[in-house]
Amino acid sequence: MLVFADAFVPAVRYVMLAIIVAVVGTFEGASGPVGMILLLFAVIGVVATLGCWLLAWVIATALSGFTPSTQRLITWVCLVAALLGSLWFDPYTTPCGRAPVGGLLEVLS
Repeated sequence: MLVFADAFVPAVRYVMLAIIVAVVGTFEGASGPVGMILLLFAVIGVVATLGCWLLAWVIATALSGFTPSTQRLITWVCLVAALLGSLWFDPYTTPCGRAPVGGLLEVLS
């Protein structure tokens, strides 16, 4: 079960947290900071999702001027660069420092 595993991008986690807080607030009562926490998670989730969509749109628009073979080459170069970057650097650090931090080499070793 991949509910809170590291298989999701942060935007999906914030949307899931907003849904969970909304359910808890509905059944347990939304007194105190529950409403503000729900609003915080919902806004961050929506902003992060829109940021991902905007980045994808910019990349698709930038690549649309190239021929398909050049698009394929640029995509492969970016994928290899991302793989090499994840091997040598820490691509993701969880907030509050409660989870281990490491790159792909630490995960695969």
